[in-house]
Amino acid sequence: MSNLDISNFVTATEGQELTSPEVSPTVKLEPTFATNHPYDSDTIPRDILHYLPPSGAPFSLFGDPFAQQYYLMPDINVIRNCQYWLRGKMEDNNFTKHEIALFTFLLRHRVATRQQIHKVIFDANTSEYKVKEFLRKCVKNGVLVSFKWVSPCKGERKVPHLYGLSPVAAKGAIDLLNRSVYLPRNYQFIPTQFVPGQAPSMTNYFSTVIANEFYTKLYDLDRIIDWSNNESYTLLNGFEFRPQYVIKTIKDANDFKYLWLEIIRPQQNWYNHTINRFRNIEAAITTLSREVRPEIVVLLVDDVSRIPDISALAEHFMPSVPIRFTTDERLIQKESDAIFYMYSDNGIVPARITHLTADYPGMTASEYHASFYDQAEDDDDDDNY
Repeated sequence: MSNLDISNFVTATEGQELTSPEVSPTVKLEPTFATNHPYDSDTIPRDILHYLPPSGAPFSLFGDPFAQQYYLMPDINVIRNCQYWLRGKMEDNNFTKHEIALFTFLLRHRVATRQQIHKVIFDANTSEYKVKEFLRKCVKNGVLVSFKWVSPCKGERKVPHLYGLSPVAAKGAIDLLNRSVYLPRNYQFIPTQFVPGQAPSMTNYFSTVIANEFYTKLYDLDRIIDWSNNESYTLLNGFEFRPQYVIKTIKDANDFKYLWLEIIRPQQNWYNHTINRFRNIEAAITTLSREVRPEIVVLLVDDVSRIPDISALAEHFMPSVPIRFTTDERLIQKESDAIFYMYSDNGIVPARITHLTADYPGMTASEYHASFYDQAEDDDDDDNY
């Protein structure tokens, strides 16, 4: 399991970049800044216009670079409570399917909202009340730790709770699921009352949560086979490249399509970081064999008004890479599965990835996984013993 700090997705050698074909932009590339902000407060940071969407719209729900972590219910002794709960569960071997699904989900996805947990762990007919009660008991038992965030940029949107595993629950999940993985500290949560103004930034948690929104969209479409944030490729020049997320989707029987998901968040030096990242992606795409090269790289940005700037960078620094855009707003909305954009001379236009739509007829992920068990039930080799 890897550290999801986006600054860690760089080359294997500190301070060096992957080599890619030299690209000389015909125009000067620079970010577009907002000219005004929508917040009415005396606490607004002076450099807010450097990070707001170019349209001047408020930060997206998971796009505020000034947000800081704030733990909820810090008086719960998660270590003691979870040790007691886990001991009883292990002795009786009576973990519920929802508890096992929760462990499986959070070991891979680190933190999640209640709605994400609802979509992935429970069926669609489960009431919100039942999900809330399940999460409440998990928090009380020290299995889950809940937190949200505070920010000087106070908007009107309601901030959701985020949930992650306590250290004891994380270790228990690894043992229960027989996973031989090292789980870094940022996958384990202990409620802490931080000194005001000194709490951890939410930027990297936001990257995780919005990636999970993308995951749940594909999960709803029943097209996702595998999701990994721990892939590493050694290129011909000896450098190592790590995509942020490698996603295996299914189009039809024996027809799998790979996506890379790259998340771009407004934070300090984000524009130059994006340029360096695109250079490295270009070098990887032009070096990797077809078997591991993705069909499309999805660029997830905070706001649609950010797309022209990012598209200009992509055109100049990774021209060989097929891309689609999506945004926080398109992922969070529930009305449509049309989540992708393209940018061209006609501006920002909706786009489709054909098999990632609700009406596509090919084999689904559920059918693919079910075929394993159908085969297991049909096979009977008792006569061989």
